[in-house]
Amino acid sequence: MNSSTRRTANLLFIASAAAAIAAVLSISAGSAIAAKAKGVDVEIPYDGSQLKTPSIKQPFYLQPAAGGMIVSDEAGGVYTVAMSGAAKPLADKTKLKHPAGLAEAPAGFGAYAGQVFVLNAPEGEKGLCEVDRIDKSGAVSTFAKLPDVGTAKPTLCRDLEFGPAASAYAGKLFAAVSGDSTIYAIDPSGKPSVFASLSKPMAFDLSAIAFATSSDPKAPGKMLVGARPRMTGASKIGRIVIVGPDGKVDSDPYLVGFIDPTGFGYSPANWGSYGNTFMIADMGRPAASGGSSDGSVYRVYKGVARPFASNLADPTCMKFVGHKMVLADPSAKGVGSGAIVVISSML
Repeated sequence: MNSSTRRTANLLFIASAAAAIAAVLSISAGSAIAAKAKGVDVEIPYDGSQLKTPSIKQPFYLQPAAGGMIVSDEAGGVYTVAMSGAAKPLADKTKLKHPAGLAEAPAGFGAYAGQVFVLNAPEGEKGLCEVDRIDKSGAVSTFAKLPDVGTAKPTLCRDLEFGPAASAYAGKLFAAVSGDSTIYAIDPSGKPSVFASLSKPMAFDLSAIAFATSSDPKAPGKMLVGARPRMTGASKIGRIVIVGPDGKVDSDPYLVGFIDPTGFGYSPANWGSYGNTFMIADMGRPAASGGSSDGSVYRVYKGVARPFASNLADPTCMKFVGHKMVLADPSAKGVGSGAIVVISSML
């Protein structure tokens, strides 16, 4: 074979190889797009899916409950939801126009054991927050109106959690309100008070309340709060802060380096390879402002947050219901159209 013929053969081989590589890349890209369209991408051997709950338009916050969970809908209403996806209203939807965090009262909280409390803004998203109570008949009544903090108003309702039994936080209901960067404590009589403030030296937007286990190495038994400094363009400055039983915020955050941490806590022991692992949901940028698929979940290993799940839209809450991770994502199907996302171990 002369040099000219050899050169032509080499060029044909290179062209053929390039075409093959392009075809493989095209197939891979197509697979990636198809996978992205399916929803959350999860580290194997875990699986992510969406519950079919057509009556719930924009799931916002959730809590485990008997038979499944209770869920607030950013579009209005509170529902009981089975793990099958079957949902039914817990109360008259017109009474809860903009519910956010919700919690079921434990035994010992007055005479309200088993009743559901909701952090609600009756006049709409930017209205004043109050704590409402849903009794066993489904009737809704105002339990506590949150006070102003100086010139700031208790607007932009977020999470609601009862202090764990036998802890220094027991016997109180805690409400996180983003408008005034305040955590309120409400006693069984319905009396609210300011528990902690994250408004100075800079104001923080709050998202979630959780409580570390007594064996947590950094914050044993303490309150953890998701927070992001307000009015800043920096990306990964969201953090989880520690709030002691006296309401003082530790100067050293529990973890930092998120866009907007909106849910966190330890997985159950039987949750596959990552049992008893601290997990964190990061909302990312709001889908309405261009962050349509940057929501994610991290697992903490040796004090470092490592990627676990991606391609979520706006995960606003994360809990473990039984042996499954459940996230409320009000934009999972597009802005204004959400889903309840379930991540399960396949082991």
